[in-house]
Amino acid sequence: MTIPSPKQVFDDPTEHWAFLTQSSDDDFEGPYFDRKEAGRAGADTKNLEKQQLVEQAKYTEKSFPVRRLSEPTVEFREHHALPDVRYGITKYGTYDTDSHNIELIPVCLNSLRHQMEELINRLKVGKYKYRGAERTFATKFSYSTVVTVDHIEETQGEIERLLVEHSDWEDDGRLKRIFLVHTPEQGYLKDDHNSPYYVIKRSLLEKGVPCQMVDTPTLQNADWKDLNLALNIIAKCGVRPWVLPDAIPDADFFIGLSYTQSRDGQRIMGFANVFNSYGKWEFYSGNTSYFDFEERTLHLARLAEETLTKLQNQLSPTPQIVFHYSAKLSNADRDSILRAARNVRPGGTFTFVWVNSHHNVRFYDNRPETDGSLRRGSYVEAAKNKIYLSTTGYNPFRRALGTPKPLEVSAWVHRPEELPRAGLDLRVLAVQVLNLTKLNWASTDSFCGEPITLKYAGNIAYLTAAFLRQSEPFNLHPVLEKTPWFI
Repeated sequence: MTIPSPKQVFDDPTEHWAFLTQSSDDDFEGPYFDRKEAGRAGADTKNLEKQQLVEQAKYTEKSFPVRRLSEPTVEFREHHALPDVRYGITKYGTYDTDSHNIELIPVCLNSLRHQMEELINRLKVGKYKYRGAERTFATKFSYSTVVTVDHIEETQGEIERLLVEHSDWEDDGRLKRIFLVHTPEQGYLKDDHNSPYYVIKRSLLEKGVPCQMVDTPTLQNADWKDLNLALNIIAKCGVRPWVLPDAIPDADFFIGLSYTQSRDGQRIMGFANVFNSYGKWEFYSGNTSYFDFEERTLHLARLAEETLTKLQNQLSPTPQIVFHYSAKLSNADRDSILRAARNVRPGGTFTFVWVNSHHNVRFYDNRPETDGSLRRGSYVEAAKNKIYLSTTGYNPFRRALGTPKPLEVSAWVHRPEELPRAGLDLRVLAVQVLNLTKLNWASTDSFCGEPITLKYAGNIAYLTAAFLRQSEPFNLHPVLEKTPWFI
């Protein structure tokens, strides 16, 4: 069967009905189609753009208003605000204007010493649009020497020797120092938990020492990689590169909940990461070892209560707390977390937001000014508590690859009994999620496809799972709990 183009499907879905309803998904994994549903937006009826959905079982036409949000801006130095993150950070510089000094402790193979020196110089002075660390991040990088080893297997021992000689480097809450460690990827599988990358990273994190790993291609050629590398370093040392200019509505704090499963699927470990209403990273909280899957309700509730207890000094008597999660929680899970949250703040309003990316719904836009995908920031109201939000569709920052998948966002609001019941504001829900896609401090891309609460949760789960495959428990040092140690 010849795969039709998106435009052909837009213009005449019934002509391509055999393609849309075939039993195998194989042909939907190409550059245009992902699954077995297609849609269409663009017909202007009474100023509302209508969405036509082609359903899998039979052809029916359903119309939904497509609402659009403007692209959120983020704030840089001297309160300059732009939607384009890369342009803003290189033109205006980081949000934090205080001067910072960070000592780099570079460690690499002896054969790559010169490349490490060149990389550090590049981080200092920049190239192309990156204007160097001091101009861009108000941060001065320094180092005394490049520590070298003859074999990669000796790196861990050399780092331990340095920490013994400099005991003040551990548990240093000033975050003025970071290890810059070359960890080659050749010869190791990406998820090999015994590779130098994971072994060295875990060791330093448990000792309270920030670290940034560098792969061989970056050492050999830092072109177009230096800006993101410098960004990772300063973020791990407590510098805020950008924030939202205004508070996100109807929320005081966002808590991203996640868990990772052991390879046998019988045990899990829960995590929480916290952001305030301006998108500022607050801290990470999590279990230190696996627990039985059947006990997840109890442990997730305990994790939520411990997280809110850490926030207690920043909470009003009636805070608005939003929990984000990507793995669907049962009613029992939500009820247990809610009871735990009310133990900390009985008068709080607690919202549970499930962000689901594993669904079959697709939307298209056949207006000539787009690339066929539903523009980023567009959303469709599917139910009283559910929207489909396009976060990776047509936008001025980067081209979409394939058919962008909207986020299915469902929310449940729990207010104190003494407050009158009120409906969920779906526009506010869309604004919250879209704003949180602008806060990925791991990259100068203008957005990520999911809210940062869940992206960071996924990063934490991935790394922690690797550490726990080495041995249990994994104990992140408290000094690093308020830093994005996992980017």
